[in-house]
Amino acid sequence: MLMMRITCTAFVLLIQTLQCLASDDSPFKLTNRATGFCLVKTNNDCNEIRWTTSDRLLVQHKNKCLGVQGKSVGSEINLYDCDEKSELQKWECKNGTLLALKGQELYMELTADNTAVLSKTTGPNNHLTISGTSSGACTRTYREIYTIGGNAAGMLCMFPFMYQDRWFSNCTMFDFSEFWCAVETKYENERWGLCPTSSRQSWHTHPTTGAQYQLNTQAALTWAQAETSCKEQGASLLSINDPNEQAYITVLLGSEGTKLWSGLILDQEHGWKWSNGKPYRYMKWDSGHPIANPGHNCAILDPAVQYSWQSSPCTKTLGYICYSKGAEETPTPAAETGFCSRPWIPYNGHCFHLNRTQKTWPDAQRACRMEGGDLVSIRNVEDQSFVISQLGYASIDELWIGLNDRKTEGLFDWIDHSTVSFTSWDFGKPAVGTDLKDCVLMSGQNGNWADRACEERHGFICMKMSASTPTGDEVEQDVGCKTGWRRHGSYCYFLGMEAKTFDDAKEDCKSSNSYLADVSSGVDNAFLVSLVGMRPEKNFWIGLSNQRNIDQFVWTNTDMVRFTHWNAEMPGHRQGCVAMKTGIFAGLWDVLPCTNTEKYICKLLAEGAVLTPAPPTIHPPKCADGWNQLGSRKDCYKLYKETYSNKRTWYEARDYCKAIGGDLLSIHNRAELEMLPDRYESVWIGLSAPDPVTGYVWSDGSPVQFQHWEEDEPNNKNNVESCAELKLSKVRRSGSWNDVHCETYHGWLCQIRAGVTPNPPPDPVTPDYNTTSDGWTEWNGDQYYFNRMSMAMEDARAYCKQNHGDLVTINSEAESVFLWKHVSKNRGSSGSYWIGLIVDLDGTYAWMDGSPVVFQRWDEKQPDFLNNDENCAVMTTSMGFWHDYNCGLEHQSICKRSGSPPVNATVAPTVPPKGGCPQNWKKINSKCYSITTSPEATWEGARTQCKTMGGNLASILSRHVQVFLSIEMAKAPTTNLWIGLHNKRGYTFRWTDGRPMRYTNWGNDNHRAVIYDGPWRHHHMHRMSFYHDDLDYYHPMMHSISEVKECAVMISDPRIGIGKWISKSCNDTNGYICLRNLDTSLPDSPEPTGTSGYVQIFNDSIKAVTQQMTWDAALKHCQSDGANLASVRNEWSQIYIELMAMHLNSSVWIGLNKERTNGYFRYVDGWRMTLSNWGRREPNTYQDCVYVDMDGKWRTAGCSQNMSTICMKSTEVPPTDSTDFPGFCPDDPHKHTHMPSRYFTQRNTWLPFRAYCYLFLTEKIEWPDASASCVRHGGNLVSIEDPSEQEFILSNLKIYQDSHTSFWIGLYKTHQGLWRWLDKTVMDYSNWDRSVPDEDNYGTIKVSDGRWRGGRQWHDRGYICKTPKVTPPVPPTTASRKEDPQTRGHIILAVVLVITAIAMGIFVIGFLFKKSGHRLTIPEKLTTFDNPLFFNNERSQPDLVDTNKLVANAEEEHPEPIVTV
Repeated sequence: MLMMRITCTAFVLLIQTLQCLASDDSPFKLTNRATGFCLVKTNNDCNEIRWTTSDRLLVQHKNKCLGVQGKSVGSEINLYDCDEKSELQKWECKNGTLLALKGQELYMELTADNTAVLSKTTGPNNHLTISGTSSGACTRTYREIYTIGGNAAGMLCMFPFMYQDRWFSNCTMFDFSEFWCAVETKYENERWGLCPTSSRQSWHTHPTTGAQYQLNTQAALTWAQAETSCKEQGASLLSINDPNEQAYITVLLGSEGTKLWSGLILDQEHGWKWSNGKPYRYMKWDSGHPIANPGHNCAILDPAVQYSWQSSPCTKTLGYICYSKGAEETPTPAAETGFCSRPWIPYNGHCFHLNRTQKTWPDAQRACRMEGGDLVSIRNVEDQSFVISQLGYASIDELWIGLNDRKTEGLFDWIDHSTVSFTSWDFGKPAVGTDLKDCVLMSGQNGNWADRACEERHGFICMKMSASTPTGDEVEQDVGCKTGWRRHGSYCYFLGMEAKTFDDAKEDCKSSNSYLADVSSGVDNAFLVSLVGMRPEKNFWIGLSNQRNIDQFVWTNTDMVRFTHWNAEMPGHRQGCVAMKTGIFAGLWDVLPCTNTEKYICKLLAEGAVLTPAPPTIHPPKCADGWNQLGSRKDCYKLYKETYSNKRTWYEARDYCKAIGGDLLSIHNRAELEMLPDRYESVWIGLSAPDPVTGYVWSDGSPVQFQHWEEDEPNNKNNVESCAELKLSKVRRSGSWNDVHCETYHGWLCQIRAGVTPNPPPDPVTPDYNTTSDGWTEWNGDQYYFNRMSMAMEDARAYCKQNHGDLVTINSEAESVFLWKHVSKNRGSSGSYWIGLIVDLDGTYAWMDGSPVVFQRWDEKQPDFLNNDENCAVMTTSMGFWHDYNCGLEHQSICKRSGSPPVNATVAPTVPPKGGCPQNWKKINSKCYSITTSPEATWEGARTQCKTMGGNLASILSRHVQVFLSIEMAKAPTTNLWIGLHNKRGYTFRWTDGRPMRYTNWGNDNHRAVIYDGPWRHHHMHRMSFYHDDLDYYHPMMHSISEVKECAVMISDPRIGIGKWISKSCNDTNGYICLRNLDTSLPDSPEPTGTSGYVQIFNDSIKAVTQQMTWDAALKHCQSDGANLASVRNEWSQIYIELMAMHLNSSVWIGLNKERTNGYFRYVDGWRMTLSNWGRREPNTYQDCVYVDMDGKWRTAGCSQNMSTICMKSTEVPPTDSTDFPGFCPDDPHKHTHMPSRYFTQRNTWLPFRAYCYLFLTEKIEWPDASASCVRHGGNLVSIEDPSEQEFILSNLKIYQDSHTSFWIGLYKTHQGLWRWLDKTVMDYSNWDRSVPDEDNYGTIKVSDGRWRGGRQWHDRGYICKTPKVTPPVPPTTASRKEDPQTRGHIILAVVLVITAIAMGIFVIGFLFKKSGHRLTIPEKLTTFDNPLFFNNERSQPDLVDTNKLVANAEEEHPEPIVTV
């Protein structure tokens, strides 16, 4: 209860504060100017109305809005249920006191017959004013309240709104512990948010600074809206003042956040600045930012680059962070001026001196210190104003000040260590992306600041403490001005210290032959700031006003206005007089009522001053050509960025440098390091560790007193890394050195003594491998190409295919060793090479050319499927191990092709053999097959049995044979069958009958191929020896590998796939399939073609109809036979239908036609889809009917095409669809009120729809990260099953249409090119834009129209999660005493009889009551209204839903006419 009181108090205080600060949004009464009649009157009381959301006028005590029936003259104005979408309830002001229907020339008029209507013309009865004033309704306004937290994405509160049959016209605590509001009138979609308060209870507090932060990551507001939202809470958008604050924000947001608004905004004078006035002293811009494009005037924090800053158009809708650090600081009173000897000028307790002697920044600092001071530090706008206005500063000056970032790049500090509380940068400054400009000067007319190289020579400004007593040698000031007046330029200024109205102040200035001050430039404005900025008064009158004309401001002494310096939201459409602010916003101008009493500034003419021009700049000398000087050392260096073929190992590079008279480069301090060029390349330097005991040494023998290792380096990975590479792109970061294998190939840096002429370079290193004429490397009968161009996997594979190959398959240890040795000597920029392995999200992997994965060499903890996005594999150069990676990353690649180049020769057609099959054998594809299910045997035993029958264990070379054998398995559907595939020697799987591997059908359980993980993998390759009589190599672990005996079985488990192959121990016992050639002694028999009648498959009977017909004709044909078009509900039916299509050599219709089933695929016999076998780029959104093709794949087509047909009879009955969807969404403890607790107000909120809940997340991340995030939230990326679900999702996406073009959904494409839902939902609906994409890998939904498109995984998008509703737990039954069964039976019987009697009584009473013609009457509410609005006669407005039609409120079923008396 105490918490509720605190929250309530905080909210009320905040609202009161905002009402004082903002425009007047209080309720008001409207009356007619001519008659005095009240527009809304009840019981002689004039009712208050107020503006509310969407330009509507709300009668608050009735929670009704003013509206009309139509847009025509004479339409009555009545009260209606408020509807934010109705154009008939929106109003606007015209000419001050006229109210008109928005966008129409139709005006409110109070007529003589006591009604309010719309009129086309205007007269006395049209003018409506606020009671007691001459002002119209638009002098009041509506304060837009942006929601916080909840699930409304920061949308505006909607007032009034209905919740649980009650209306609310303000934020409420009803049913919740905090003030909240809905963002839609009817609360139909349960969208809500908290109202802003001054409470910081749920904010994050910085542990050291005390600053507080509110994370609004799920909001979607423009920059201006976000700033308003923060201000409504007495805060501002985020400002970041130093790296510690940036680090805190980064940790606070985590790595999987979304782009968020910060308070940075581009000012046209000062460039980037924080909206809350904090100093812009720290920079954390992302590379390439800020962008100079027009409109990129606001800044965001991007999680993709550790929340570095990026410039952006301010109109995007994003989340944001609010910042608060106590109340606004009050200005410190000005210190006593003190005394300063000539030529120093006193101000605010300090002495200042402008010196135009040209010096470097360090020399200028020394010169100031010799005078007992330091380079000037400027603490506030008053100091800045004084410096540029009272020291003789000229617009051509460039003068050093004490600000610099020499200690920490991008963090500016004052040289005297005073707090940086103020900055005044020039536009575009400080420069981003350079560390050469570490010192700051002021220049230009307004003295704005710019960063420059400290070695440049400029004038400077010194500052020191003033003396408490005069020396007699002070500079004479204010020459030509009266006593008490201050001199600036050619004028004298005086502060009027008695508060007066504007007109009285003007007259007082005139009495001294002066005038209220005008301001002609920023320097003039700065001088005035130096006079008044630190004073306790809030405002001082200057001579500007728009008293005569609201549209034009003029000075009291001239109409020409050359300069203005308005405060935020000024001047607006205000009529008044201008005052200059003091304090932290000193110098900004506000428009105030001229009757306010403020102090003022007078001005009169005086004499001017003469200024001195600046001298020219001297350029520094350059280094000699060819070789570059290395700092202060007497050495020169040169970068050898060689072509790929000329790169060298560390030892070869060292020998090269020595041969020309030098050595590999040694580096001894950061200055030397940062002189090196910035390139994206790694090069050798002279650092190595030839002896692990003594550590690293420079090859030139110089001491190792400076190091610049990357984080966690050197690590000597796998005990093979002992030479140092330098990453040139990181020399100005925290680390740039890395230890690598010395045999890696790189460019290099040589050093040579100055004055020494380099010797001629040595000869190139001779390659130790052979190449073909077209650049391929030939080994062991195959050819390989090492593509050193880094590219994405898809492009790498296309490159291989263009050259008659494919990405490499690796089938043995020997082949793996060869490739590793080659790439380790020819390592390019990426260090990894794509191989032809693809990894699916379900954890399976396969070679892209379809061959089985029979050899693997994964690195430790690989594959790890990190973030669900690492679908491709590389060979690393370190030891040749494999690592899974995102397919979009760019790596080098290895291609492979057969030894002989392809020949464009025509192969003679094969003549099928003649003959027949023995009894109980089946003929298919000119071979005979026999299936034995009992007795079962081991693989060897099965092969022996097959051989005794003249055959062998079966080889399967085509899909046709596979489908035929799978159907035969239905005769014993629980028995697995051996086939002739084995890898008993530990190498590739092969058919035991020696037939080629032309077809594979591996299931997802095939994970037990040969994986060697012995101790050898941790040793150097050169310690191995190779020999084998078959493969010409020997491996010491070969014996253990050859003992791995695995054989293939065809399984009947539908969880893996009927007929799929998996590897089993050869000692298991199973049934088996034998194969033999045709017996030429037997008559030639035909291939099976199917039957003409129905064939029973378990509970279904299936028949193939050869006649070609349309889908509709096919349906009628089946129905005439007492059947229906086939519904494919199990894999057995699927396989049989595929076999029928093969036998018919024709595509066949099945019972799917989405035109007949509400826009999604559902069988016409009522069954929902439970499995599918779509082909590539299916299902097509724009085709309605489905057929099974001859390859077994399902495809869509126009229903008018002619095809064969599959009819089906079934004994099974489809279930009925449920219309009741019980349960609630997760993380929702208020299951009955639909309102989450405070714990969830800053978290994501699930939205219910039918049996599921949905979460719309705006953070933009990659698809794999999104899929992982949904799992963490308790769901999956969304699947969409029908048009109604699609419509629900689209309606919720529309809110993000400004900030997001699309969201990730749960669609992904397998390596077979098939689109699947990640949550394994069957694909029974599609909404692709144009066609199913073939190039992309993941699915997106467009915010604009809901169409689906493909997307690449490296793009960042918002995403949608989905999870089933949680079923409410059944309350446990309370334990009771044990009763006698007979007694318990009597109790139950008695209860049943009582309930039955009550029910019958109610029925009889109800029947008699109805028969008598009576109805239950509810007394109408007695009301008396003598004025414009009669509330007992409300009418329903066209196209509005009346939600007030409750029995208890029956008196309010009609609109209330507006009349006058």
